[in-house]
Amino acid sequence: MLKMLVLYSQALLGSLLTMVVYMLVLVAGVRLTDIGLFETYIYATPILALALPSMFGGGTVTNLALGFGASRRLCYWSLQLASLLMIGICLAVTWLTFYLSAGWMAHRASVSWTWGGTALLFCACEFALQSSILTCTMEKGWRRSLTVFAGWGPSFLLVMAVEVCLLLDDEPLFDVLRPLNILHPIWMTVGGIFLAGALVLAIIARVRFNKLVVRQ
Repeated sequence: MLKMLVLYSQALLGSLLTMVVYMLVLVAGVRLTDIGLFETYIYATPILALALPSMFGGGTVTNLALGFGASRRLCYWSLQLASLLMIGICLAVTWLTFYLSAGWMAHRASVSWTWGGTALLFCACEFALQSSILTCTMEKGWRRSLTVFAGWGPSFLLVMAVEVCLLLDDEPLFDVLRPLNILHPIWMTVGGIFLAGALVLAIIARVRFNKLVVRQ
């Protein structure tokens, strides 16, 4: 397992570097300038946290490992662990970006990602991630594209819904969705549906991994 994680380490380090540089530029921009574009990108940080893990299919590394004799079971669980580490990195940097920018954003200084909102972001990331891992077992074509869209599309909408509730915190229309917390019955239901969907995709991916062949 450790050797497999070493294979995935380049992608992990790349994601960490991407998120850290992104965070430093935005936080510095918000604190040192009055350019509103930096605030806009800070609000978009959760989308990057969603996109990076879901784009991390690990297909090339997995194919390489299979070619050198690694078991399909080892490849699957190593990919899952590496992907979860990537989600953790992205969520941590997302939270840190908002935390370091708190009080410096002119338009919505009160906007932040609490642990409850971050938990919802995790649900979205996990669902998109499992669809991405499933595509590693599929040939390129409309089925693969549809699987990616079906996983990333709803996840994107969930993140957007959370963003809207955060930005429009003084809008009575959204009072039924507050507090924005995974323990809120509505959000718990939504998060549970996404995690259940992620589990189903993960099981399908595990079954298909047993039939995975080395691609030339």
